[in-house]
Amino acid sequence: GVLDLAAAWATVARELPEATLVVVGGGPAADALKTAVAPLGDSVRLVGPQPLPKVPTWMAACDLLVLPSHAEGTPNVVLEALASGRRVVATSVGGIPDLITRPELGELVPPRAPDSLATAIVRALPTQYAPATVATLGARGGWDASAAALYEVLVGAASATVNGTP
Repeated sequence: GVLDLAAAWATVARELPEATLVVVGGGPAADALKTAVAPLGDSVRLVGPQPLPKVPTWMAACDLLVLPSHAEGTPNVVLEALASGRRVVATSVGGIPDLITRPELGELVPPRAPDSLATAIVRALPTQYAPATVATLGARGGWDASAAALYEVLVGAASATVNGTP
């Protein structure tokens, strides 16, 4: 999905020249992403993988989390963004639609649709919003509440049975 984001960002950079895309993380597409964003110059920063304790700092620094995944479970990064009061533009895959349930929390787009992704980002970035409202609605109160909710999901999954087998 990050290559979809690179394609989308070409449009975003034209429409919102003051915007900067900061990509935190790495993965198998890192080299291809570096090549894809090279023509976009200073509008993109690739900072690579960051230590987990830095996640709250990165979340606080962003205006919007973009998750252009082609497949997902229930991604922690969306929970972390919402708990930080940050809106999300993401693809409607896996458990993401269960997290982005209201317009105040962000917008869902189809996977593999860079044009839709660009449109959603361009719409979301300049829009004023209340971070405390996002945190309350999306993360149900903040980091501690998100961790407790995730714990409950994991406990439920660990105790579940499939075809009578734990």
